[in-house]
Amino acid sequence: MRTAVPLVRRLDPNETGPIELEFDVPAQPDDDAPPVFIGVRVTGDDSTAVFDAADRLRRADISAEVRLYRVQESGPVEVGLQRSQRVGRGEEEPVALSADGLAPRLFAFNADFSTMQAAGLLSEGAAYRELAFAYTPSIPAGRYRVAIRFGQNREALRAEEAELLVAYTAKGK
Repeated sequence: MRTAVPLVRRLDPNETGPIELEFDVPAQPDDDAPPVFIGVRVTGDDSTAVFDAADRLRRADISAEVRLYRVQESGPVEVGLQRSQRVGRGEEEPVALSADGLAPRLFAFNADFSTMQAAGLLSEGAAYRELAFAYTPSIPAGRYRVAIRFGQNREALRAEEAELLVAYTAKGK
């Protein structure tokens, strides 16, 4: 089981408390403080079915409380996260996650393909769609812990067999 970004975890259908994961964020060859997101991914053999499942998850208004901490000898230090907010028809802008860590919904996001592939997290012939609750545009290399508690409509995650995902954000070319 991987303990460095990118990483994927199956969601336990019986889990009711927060999910906590501790992991390393290695510096990337081209970026000492790469962008990382926390969300879910949907996988399947049919790309249309996977796209539809991801769309259902976005429309389900699944909320989550998301906290990210840098693990240091002196104790954990909370990392500020952002989320995407709709500002108009088809337009979104980044906003800081509120102090309570509430992410009110999932939004479309793309994981970095090359790091996912290098980590062995992509299967030949499978289709994937990623959705995020929160992200950070840059995070220094180091040890981190994420705590996530799903709120309303969490059953939709189980229905679509979504997996928890912490990954590098795809960068534009």
